[in-house]
Parts: sequence; C-alpha cells; structure tokens
Amino acid sequence: MKIEAHRHFLKAYRSLPARQQTAVDNAIQQFAADRAQPMLADHALKGKMKGLRSFSAGFDLRVIYREEGGFVTVILLDTGTHNQVY
Repeated sequence: MKIEAHRHFLKAYRSLPARQQTAVDNAIQQFAADRAQPMLADHALKGKMKGLRSFSAGFDLRVIYREEGGFVTVILLDTGTHNQVY
C-alpha cells in the first residue's frame, strides 16, 4: 500500500497540536500495517462525503482518505476533530 498526503491534509496536520500530530502519525502507521484493526474504526462515509473513508486517530480525532487503484494508493485528505472534518 502506498500512502500519500494531499496538500489539504498537510495544512490541517500542521495546524494540530503536537500531541494530536503524534496520534495521527501513530494511527497512520497502524493503518499501513493492518487497516482492519478495530481501534482504527475504518469505515466508508456517506452523504456529501460518499466515496471517501475515515479512520480514528484517537477519541475525537479522524483521518479522511480516498483510495485509488484498488487499495494500491491511499490519499490522505484531511485530519482533525470530528466536527472539523465532517
């Protein structure tokens, strides 16, 4: 699996406090190793975000992503609290 970060993701990531950045980094590493881990709560999104997916990086911290090429490339699109990304 190849993981790339969209410029919007990088901007949102840089605006997070250091502690949340560490949580996002850890979640991305876990996601790359095994996206089926229950603690990630990986799921498809609905409504205006249909076609995107999300996984948890902590209690109220989410990472939004899109798959391209059948799980070959994952594009990280956004990160932040639940209210910030939805």
